[in-house]
Amino acid sequence: MDKNYTIYKLEILRAMGFKFVSFGEILPHKISEFNSLKLLNTQIKSCNLCQLCKSRTNAVIGSGNISSGVVFVLDSPNVRSDKNGLCTPDDSLLRYLNLAGLNANEIYFTYILKCINKQNNWYYNDICTKFFDQELAIIKPKFIVSFGLNCFKELAKNGSFESHRGGIYRLKNSLYMPTFDNAWIDKNPSKANEFIADLKKIKGYL
Repeated sequence: MDKNYTIYKLEILRAMGFKFVSFGEILPHKISEFNSLKLLNTQIKSCNLCQLCKSRTNAVIGSGNISSGVVFVLDSPNVRSDKNGLCTPDDSLLRYLNLAGLNANEIYFTYILKCINKQNNWYYNDICTKFFDQELAIIKPKFIVSFGLNCFKELAKNGSFESHRGGIYRLKNSLYMPTFDNAWIDKNPSKANEFIADLKKIKGYL
């Protein structure tokens, strides 16, 4: 295995909070993981493990109502989130939530990528998804909604977005529904009613 690649992977693990010991140590070492969003978010904010950190204003952490158990997952930060460092719904998504009768204050919002992705390069998701996986492990959501094809590919791993969109599935210990990206709906308004119908499916879980 390439030495530089091995060092790169070890640095990713170190940034995630894993601790390393020398082979000469006798006592077993328990790998530490983040047990709170506060600790995880502190690490996210200071992450510099890939090129995306060079063009960001801020690394972006999730925000909203954790206790509701409903998590909305978007692919990568927009300009506003990059500026304020928080994942919050834009005006477009808020409009669709209102049309579906949902209250944004009852939902937790997060991104898979934690830095703005100006070049739309998903090569870097290998790093950010480790943060994202830890985030879900801490929150333990009862219902996850992902927006758009990129999120579906990351969460579902396989299958067709078109055939799964709007369906409710089991994802580990959570229910999971993939749906359209609201920015895509803005450009394809003929699908707006389907998008709103998808969003209405989670009303009973809030």
